Amino acid sequence: MEIQRELQRMGQGDHLCLVYENSEEQWEAVIPYMAEGLARNEACLYVIDEHSLDEVRRAFIARGVDIDAHVRSGQFVFSTSREAYLSSGAFEPRAMVTFLEKTMREAVAAGRAGFRVSGEMTWVLGQCGCDQLVEYEALLSDFFPGSRASAICQYNRKRLGADIIRDVLRTHPIAILGNQVCPNLYYETPAMVLGQGSPEQRVDWMIQQLQRFRGAERKLERAVQARDEFLSVASHELNTPLTSLKLHVQSLTRSLSRGDGVSLTRQKVTSIIERTDRQLRRLSRLVSDLLDVSRIHAHKMELELEHMDLRELVEDVVDRISGEFTQIGVRLDVAPGPEMVGHWDRSRLEQVLINLLSNSLKYGAGKPVWLEMAADGARVSLSVKDQGTGLREEDRSRIFERFERAISAREAGGLGLGLYIAREIVQAHGGVISVESRLGEGSTFTVSLPLGARA
Repeated sequence: MEIQRELQRMGQGDHLCLVYENSEEQWEAVIPYMAEGLARNEACLYVIDEHSLDEVRRAFIARGVDIDAHVRSGQFVFSTSREAYLSSGAFEPRAMVTFLEKTMREAVAAGRAGFRVSGEMTWVLGQCGCDQLVEYEALLSDFFPGSRASAICQYNRKRLGADIIRDVLRTHPIAILGNQVCPNLYYETPAMVLGQGSPEQRVDWMIQQLQRFRGAERKLERAVQARDEFLSVASHELNTPLTSLKLHVQSLTRSLSRGDGVSLTRQKVTSIIERTDRQLRRLSRLVSDLLDVSRIHAHKMELELEHMDLRELVEDVVDRISGEFTQIGVRLDVAPGPEMVGHWDRSRLEQVLINLLSNSLKYGAGKPVWLEMAADGARVSLSVKDQGTGLREEDRSRIFERFERAISAREAGGLGLGLYIAREIVQAHGGVISVESRLGEGSTFTVSLPLGARA
């Protein structure tokens, strides 16, 4: 789910509020957040009030968290609201912040990476006034940034009044609403909330919030424009091989319908089949690229690792792609490399190499292309060098992003996805892809991989 991926990005220094209307919304936010803390070796504290201990335990277990094991190890602690917030018999905001700071330091001293806490805040009903709650949350927004702690404060909208929810939204930089994690435009700084800010500071804040909102609008507008441009390019790129295939089929159909079988010589049929095969392979690559982008965006691209020789893979790919170079009269030179045995995903690295070679063919200005391999004991590298158009300095990093290319879509075909997918595959292996280039002097793309890929 999207909310789980967003919460996995949250970390030390974050102060979030969760405004929920039912237990499903509550657990879908809190449990992934706390589970991420456990995975990061952070000490975790959960303060119970609205639910019983058994209800919370069962919710964690139902979502795949072996909470009892973490409790036994001491990494996860359950506490009641009375033990945490009301230990002195009354709620004292500053004393509670001091308690959280002390707990964080003890966790770090014990070897934990940090500390995160989540509390059910229904205890505020009848236990403290709005002024105390606002003071407490404002103090937390002052404490968390720069610390090794983070928190989700849980607020049940159906049980707590609008005045409390209003102040909750004033005092949290990030709000979880339903299944969305939202940067909070209504968040006020601790100084403003506590009445310590001047009128000039409030005006500055209001202007900044308006600018942030407009900035977010512009970002969305650019995203929509990029999407529309991509759909236009994708439609054109997919239609080109389809149109060619359609013409080949129509030509064969007309010849057969006229009974003109004599003209369909073996040589002519072979030529049609070869052209058809090229268009099918082009179409297949386009569709594969689209599917890969979807998998990458959904964090679902998985590696199928195997023990393999990278040199053999290179030889196989070169053998299969050399026909495309020969067809347009471009020489492909391959420097013999050493044996390079490692643990990698064969099909994914094949995809990377094909993308780089296809890229050199497209932008190489018809000049020779070199492919070199090297190894230094801990890493291996593949380099593809062309003598084509080259890149401007400002384009060198941009071309590895989605839908980006150094020249316009009108000047070169493709979806602008090949280098982006190659980068994601290489990084998934724990490697690095880079480019050295000067405008008008060609480009050299280098892939560096560790001999042992990431597990």
